[in-house]
Amino acid sequence: MIGVSVTFKNHPTAEGLETFTIDDCLIANNGSPNVNRPQILIHIPKTSDRDVDGAFVSYEGYEWHVIGTTVAQMDGNTPTRWNRYAIAERIIAL
Repeated sequence: MIGVSVTFKNHPTAEGLETFTIDDCLIANNGSPNVNRPQILIHIPKTSDRDVDGAFVSYEGYEWHVIGTTVAQMDGNTPTRWNRYAIAERIIAL
């Protein structure tokens, strides 16, 4: 498994919007016929505790909006480098 750098843009904070990059993320498709928009999962490495909810991501030529993040799993019970993931929906222009 190969991690990639993901830039999270326009992440809302109490002070305004911020942009930052998290290295070693793993991206996977998340598909289901009952979702309104295509989704991806952005697996975040154990080395990062950054909040990414509400941020925007560019991936494979599309823009995606992070709609939620899972809680971190217990490091001792998670054998890979990633212990939580963000769910992002593709932005579809009207």
